[in-house]
Amino acid sequence: MDLWKWRPHLVLDMKRILDKTPIGLWDKVSAHLASSMDKTFNKHSGNLESCIITYRCDGCTLQNWIRHATRVKHTKDLTLNYVHGRRPRRYTYRGTQMLDMPYEIFSHHSLTSLSLSGYTLLGGHAFTNCGNLKTLKLLNMVIFWVSTLTSVLAACSSLEVIVLQLAFSKDDSVLKIENKKLKFLQMSFLHYVKRIEVNAPCLDVLDIRDVKCENKNSFILTSPNIQFNQSDWISSLFYLPHISYNVSELAQETRNIWHDLLMSDFPGTTRQGTLSVSIDITNPKEVEILKELLLMWSTYTMIELEIFFKTNNAPREEEEDGECSNERLWEDANPFPNADFRVNNVWMYNLNSSNKEEFAFASRFVMQKTVIETLMIETSSCSDGVATVAKLMELPKGNEDLSVGWFR
Repeated sequence: MDLWKWRPHLVLDMKRILDKTPIGLWDKVSAHLASSMDKTFNKHSGNLESCIITYRCDGCTLQNWIRHATRVKHTKDLTLNYVHGRRPRRYTYRGTQMLDMPYEIFSHHSLTSLSLSGYTLLGGHAFTNCGNLKTLKLLNMVIFWVSTLTSVLAACSSLEVIVLQLAFSKDDSVLKIENKKLKFLQMSFLHYVKRIEVNAPCLDVLDIRDVKCENKNSFILTSPNIQFNQSDWISSLFYLPHISYNVSELAQETRNIWHDLLMSDFPGTTRQGTLSVSIDITNPKEVEILKELLLMWSTYTMIELEIFFKTNNAPREEEEDGECSNERLWEDANPFPNADFRVNNVWMYNLNSSNKEEFAFASRFVMQKTVIETLMIETSSCSDGVATVAKLMELPKGNEDLSVGWFR
């Protein structure tokens, strides 16, 4: 009977009961549920790793829960979801509950991850001095002013993960995201934004679900780890989702978090878009990460795949028999990443035809049915490009209509 009191994860959820309650009784039932949830919260013993509160009640009660979760329970990961009335699925953004919290309410040192869903945010004072937050998710929300979001993100100076699913009122402000620690950025904006400026020197993953700006030059990205063909990407950015991923040997826990975020689908969206990856193809661990990333697209449509080969002169790993393990990397005859993966067009940048692993990797895309239309190779010279394409064309094509070419 008392084991639950010591569990590190607590979920308080009104929605399951409200979904079965007539709308006319929601206020009465919500008040009763809030009282019950309050008693349950107070009975819990020990600290919390995570706490999810899905509710419909007044702001004063919510403030008390937030303070109890942070100041008393030292919760690390807090999720707040406001329950709205029933509406058709076509209503993606339903942030009609005003979020008006006191200054610094989210600034407790124990709180490192915060997720808010179903609110209208008028100001950013609740996020004052929130350098404690490493993860911030603002989902299914309305923010009147773009400048408010800029100030919120600036106040959360230690963010490593930002996930935004927002609608703005008409506003001519520039959205600025400047963070030296940011590694993962995911964005979906319902309305047009005049200009977006992202300055994140440590950014490894950029996931654009739906962004609309005034013109092609209105999205400015400063991030050395993110590589992509900007002219082609910008031209499609405002119509198709896009992901840029710097493949590296990240900790498994971090990769799992990013995997869940990339796989999450916002209501009403479909995964059909472009992917850019930077990878050392001679590194077996990075190849395995790339395989995981591509498999995530197996049930969606990939229009463009850009592969940027890293220049890596690090010594190769050797097996016990003295052979370099990387030389056997592409001996496996199984399709990469699997037999079901398809992409319309592939662009490979900085390919070194004398590098056996890179050429073997390109050969896979020719011999498999992976690429539907074109495979383009960037080479350092015209002669090298012609020679590389000739060698690839000698291979048996998995797709007879595949076109192979080079550029520089």
